[in-house]
Amino acid sequence: MKIVILGAGSIGCYLGGILLHAGQDVSFIGRAHYKARLTQNGLRLTHFTREPIQIVAGDIDYHIDAKILETADIVALCTKSQDTKTAAQQIRTYCKANTLIISFQNGVGNADTLKTNLSSDKTILRAIVPFNVTPAAKDVLHCGTDGALVIEASHDARLTQLKIAFETAGQAVTLSENIIGDQWAKMIVNLNNGLNVLSGGTLRGGLLQRDYRRALALVVSEALSVAKANNIRVGTFNGRRPEVLLKVLALPNFAYRVVMQFIVKIDVKARSSMLDDLEAGRASEIYYLQGEILRHAKLVHMDAPYNETILKAVLQAFEARNSPRLLGSDILKMLKI
Repeated sequence: MKIVILGAGSIGCYLGGILLHAGQDVSFIGRAHYKARLTQNGLRLTHFTREPIQIVAGDIDYHIDAKILETADIVALCTKSQDTKTAAQQIRTYCKANTLIISFQNGVGNADTLKTNLSSDKTILRAIVPFNVTPAAKDVLHCGTDGALVIEASHDARLTQLKIAFETAGQAVTLSENIIGDQWAKMIVNLNNGLNVLSGGTLRGGLLQRDYRRALALVVSEALSVAKANNIRVGTFNGRRPEVLLKVLALPNFAYRVVMQFIVKIDVKARSSMLDDLEAGRASEIYYLQGEILRHAKLVHMDAPYNETILKAVLQAFEARNSPRLLGSDILKMLKI
C-alpha cells in the first residue's frame, strides 16, 4: 500500500514519519525548503509523553513535483485549507481511479471542496488531527498536545490497514460515525488559535490567565449558538463536548491548574499552528475558523460579534506580521467593548 502525504509541512511530515516508523511505503510532497532540510538531516519526531522517533535521511522520499501521486493508494491531504482547490487539481491530474483521499486539514469544508472538484471515482474521507506539531529544530518536529486521530468510518480495507499502521507506531486512531459533528467540535475548540495569535505566547500561558479563558468562553459559546441555529449536531473532540469546555474555562485559576495537569494535558512549549504561520510569514487560516462561524451565522441571519472581533484582530496581526502580545485582560476588554 503506497501512501503519499500531499502538503508535507509540520503535520504532514509528522504523520508521514509515524507511518514510516511503522514500516509503511510513504512519499512526501511539499516545499523545497522542507525537502532540503529532511533529505539532509533526517527527521526526529518528539512527543511530550512518548519516546522520540528517528527517521534517517535516506528513508525519506520527498518530492516538490506532484507526479508521485500516480503511485498513491492513499493520499493523506495535509495542505492548508486555502490550498485545497490547488491540491484537488493535482489529485485530478495524477491520481488513479479509486484512490482513497483522506483530508487531515483544519476546518469543516475541505471534503466538500474536494468532492466538488474531483470525479466520483475517488473515495474521500474526512479526518481530524487533534494535536499540534511545532518545528523545534531543523530536523525536529515536536508534538505538544495529545489525542487520537479521528477518521470518518468506512468499510474500505485500506482504512483498516492505515489504522493498524498508525497504532503500530503508538498513534491511536478512532473511526467516527459523526465526523462532521466531530469536525465542528474541533473547529470550535480551535477558535483558541486566534486568541493564541493575539497573545503571542504558549497555549498553556494563555489558558492559565482567567481573563483569557473568559474571552475564549465568549467565543466558544457564540459558536455553539451558531451551530445550534444551523441544526448542526456538534460532536466531541478528544472525547469531550465543547459545552463541557465552557464549564472548565469558568474554573478559578487554582482549579484550572489541577485540570490542566491531570485532564487537559498541554506541553509547556505548545503553540498554535496559526501563530507559527504568523511568525513564518504565511497566510492565516482564520477564515476557516472564526470565518466559518461568521459564514454560518450569516446563513441564519445571526450576528457573531465576538468571533468577528477576533477575526479582525488576527487579520491586523498578520498584516503587521507581528503578534500584539495581548494579555488575557486585553483580549477580554476588546470583546466587551
